[in-house]
Amino acid sequence: MNMDLSNIPPSLISSWKRSENFGVDPCHVNDDLLSGGELTERRERMKELLESSANILSQLYEPLRSHLFMLVLSDLDGYIVAKWGDPPFTDRARQVWLDIGANWREDIKGTNAIGTALSEQKPVSVRGEEHYCQENRFLTCYASPLFSSTGELLGILDVSGDARLHHSHTLGMVVAAAHACQTQLLLRRTEQELVLHLQELNAITERTPQPLISVNADGIITRINREAAGLLRLPQTKCIGQPLSRWFGQKNTQKILSSQNSTSLHLNVKSDLQPGKQQSWLIQPVMDHRKKIFRVLLSPGKPLHTIKQETATPCSVPGKNPDPSGSGSFCHCPETAKIYQFARRVAKTDSSILICGETGTGKDVLAREIHRASGRKGSFIAINCGAIPETLIESELFGYEKGAFTGARTEGRKGKFEAAAKGTLFLDEIGEMPLTSQASLLRVLEDKTVTRIGSNRPIHTDVRILAATNKQLSQEVAKGRFRADLYYRLREIEILLPPLRERSDLYQLAEYFLEQVVQELGDVSLSFHPNTCKQLSQYDWPGNIRELRQVIRQAAYHACFSRESPVITKDDLSLTQTLCQPLQPHHSQGILNDYEEEAIARTIRATGGNLTATARLLGIGRTTLYRKLSQYPRLKQLKEQFKTE
Repeated sequence: MNMDLSNIPPSLISSWKRSENFGVDPCHVNDDLLSGGELTERRERMKELLESSANILSQLYEPLRSHLFMLVLSDLDGYIVAKWGDPPFTDRARQVWLDIGANWREDIKGTNAIGTALSEQKPVSVRGEEHYCQENRFLTCYASPLFSSTGELLGILDVSGDARLHHSHTLGMVVAAAHACQTQLLLRRTEQELVLHLQELNAITERTPQPLISVNADGIITRINREAAGLLRLPQTKCIGQPLSRWFGQKNTQKILSSQNSTSLHLNVKSDLQPGKQQSWLIQPVMDHRKKIFRVLLSPGKPLHTIKQETATPCSVPGKNPDPSGSGSFCHCPETAKIYQFARRVAKTDSSILICGETGTGKDVLAREIHRASGRKGSFIAINCGAIPETLIESELFGYEKGAFTGARTEGRKGKFEAAAKGTLFLDEIGEMPLTSQASLLRVLEDKTVTRIGSNRPIHTDVRILAATNKQLSQEVAKGRFRADLYYRLREIEILLPPLRERSDLYQLAEYFLEQVVQELGDVSLSFHPNTCKQLSQYDWPGNIRELRQVIRQAAYHACFSRESPVITKDDLSLTQTLCQPLQPHHSQGILNDYEEEAIARTIRATGGNLTATARLLGIGRTTLYRKLSQYPRLKQLKEQFKTE
């Protein structure tokens, strides 16, 4: 077809060309409509967005209702899941299936605001004759994408009306409303996250075997666990708000509150807890930005770092060396430990799990840990979907009969599904799988049967599916490079592994890898120069744990054999990327500091690096937040990370 593009705005020409390449007929549209069950499922996925944005969408529609306009919300696949509108315009719109359950992607409807905004992931307006399909040219439409705080495409917000009523400012109004919807969703999720974090904090405090008391600058108890309440001989709820001096006396309490720095110290004090005896208490002050006491943690007899170690959940695999991706007992990153705890809990289910994370973060290690924790008796079978030629991937997965194709083994071969019977099949780099193979894989997952190439005999499969990717699969779906139905089938549970730059145990990992090299080399002694540790902390680690392991190994060999030195310096490091801005080394300020740091870090992630929203949700001023970022180096690094994304 020879298209006349002379009257089409330059911003829409590429969309028209895509529509032609899709084979869309401008004169006859083959509509894609959802069944009732499918619509219910898709509306359920959008429920959180719809509920959090209900007031905004109502306010947006109110001035439109008397002007022959309607408001539409689609999901990330282009299916309309909600609309606001009134006759007679909605009656006319229904004739072209601008209605709930219809798909408005470009490959179905040609150039239109919803479909083009989906394809290009940016705000779009399409007026009258600019629509590719003739039946839609009575419309003027304005659409804006909706994104999560992590940049994941959620859907499209669209305002459509009579083409004769086009107004250039309407698109700006839709974009503003979309941003407001995103903010409301972010606030809802952040509030939920903060509530859960508070519950988690209470649970951790309760599970700490050591008595633990937190008091404010006035010596009033603000938090106490069950063990400490037992010492005070009062119920926990009655301890909160009581002055510490009730048990320790005014003089000792004043001594506890008089610290001028954040260094922990031991005090031998007499109290009513053990009349006539002195008892050793570890005092950990927590200072605010003015270097004044904010909180003081008290614990009898043991240093606080001992308490912290006791509350950490061991993650080691019995009988095996700990793995640095996070499952090792030496893992000092709380977030990574929690991820492994969650993974082991869901391992008992049969749900498919999608493991996401950058290259080198240990997705394969986590997959093996899930298999081990699942209790499945069969084998763990892994296949790299990106390393197998497109023509061979189905034969690898499903197997083949003898003589099925040229080059096939004469005796045939069973595929990975059969090899993983009653076990686990790990589909690594699933985002690289060709579309044709995706359809075959989906059929096997749905039917739970596999048919070898060259055979008509289905074989029942009892296989747990794990998949991993370093791609944003939702974006691949939006671009038509990955099937949406397969994406949702694999993503029954999703686990995101953090990159190394977000982990708090970089030094421990480096020491672990160095210890491995020393054991391999035998009679040698190697250690890091302090400048080496500083250099490691300033690097961005695009290859994550895998790259760290390689860098430490190369540095150890260079120091040992090239310079014949027992000390690894920064000159031994072979870092391939420009260093980040220098960061101050991380120093733990005790358990309460860790809690505060973690709460701020989670809120920054939830707001996508928006510091104004972060401060508002935490109930502190922006100035205070910036001081906290300076106080906790990991938060400063997290802020810089969002700047570069």
